[in-house]
Amino acid sequence: MNGTELLFSVASMILGLGVLTLPRGIAKAVPSSDGWIAILIAGLLSMMLTWVLAKLTIRFPKQPFTEFAPRIVGRPLAVVLFVFFFIAFAMFSSYEVRGAAEVAKEYLFTRTPVEVIGLIFFLVVIYAASGPRVGIVRLNLLFLPFVIVVFVLVLVMNAGFFEFEQLKPVGISDWRRMGEGIEKSLFSFLGFECVLFYAALMNRPKDTVKAAVIGMSIPVILYTVLFIVTIGVFSAKATAELQYPTVELAKEIEVPGAIIERFESFFFTIWLMTIFNSAAMTLDICIWIAGTFFRRSSKRTVAFALAPFIYLAGYLPKDLTQLSAYGQLFSYVDFFAGILIPSLLLVIAKLRGVSGSA
Repeated sequence: MNGTELLFSVASMILGLGVLTLPRGIAKAVPSSDGWIAILIAGLLSMMLTWVLAKLTIRFPKQPFTEFAPRIVGRPLAVVLFVFFFIAFAMFSSYEVRGAAEVAKEYLFTRTPVEVIGLIFFLVVIYAASGPRVGIVRLNLLFLPFVIVVFVLVLVMNAGFFEFEQLKPVGISDWRRMGEGIEKSLFSFLGFECVLFYAALMNRPKDTVKAAVIGMSIPVILYTVLFIVTIGVFSAKATAELQYPTVELAKEIEVPGAIIERFESFFFTIWLMTIFNSAAMTLDICIWIAGTFFRRSSKRTVAFALAPFIYLAGYLPKDLTQLSAYGQLFSYVDFFAGILIPSLLLVIAKLRGVSGSA
């Protein structure tokens, strides 16, 4: 893996389901156009945290988290950390699969049961994750440019509906509201902790920090612009009431000549690519962690053994309200496992002078 491939992988991991609901969550927390400030602050914090995690990985070149964590805190405590990471990424994967199925039913397959849509989608995810890891990385390189082009196209084609008056008044949000917006934005940027695993595949480990931080900057820029455009088109109050504001932006577009009759369906079909990549990487990391306990089992065997539990976990929420609460829960778990723990590990590694080479 080179720097470009890691950059695309980090960006693909973050640009998943969250972007479809991000404007609504921020508009509810910060009831004005000031939400872009919260997104930008959270984005800068995420870039700093990405830098911290990347710094940890380059202390142990070509070693994934499952190999260098025991060297820092010992095998018994490392096993506990592995369990936390496994739970976090399993919840992440199940949330992506269920969320993709819900949106697909809403805009594409209105008569198909959401369980069937999720199962078919997850089977393809399992197929990708049970193969060589280089395959997932190559899919990131293949899909992400299309996703970004379509994303930018949606923003540009809504320029005619954009009203600057919708952005007023500016600077009226208090710090409590802004803090809530920063928290929600920070959770939307979760996923960059994948660098703890995929950095081990880097041919030149010294490029890890630069690639990871640049990869993190792509969602920061896209999310900030997306929020501003969404508020400018719908207003803050209307955005807070829309279930999927980003998809609604795509519905506003009318392609000349009716080449594409329902642009939102085209948009979501393309966006499924990055949700697929995100789900595949989270499942791959689950397999990676489980593989440390079942070393004699093949990757495919582990994948199919884990699949039923991850799929069923995604359907524990009975409706969209519970699914949103489930997403909030996994965000807290992911923040603890993927950010706080590695940051502490870096401090411990520096204090103890622990490092390693492949």
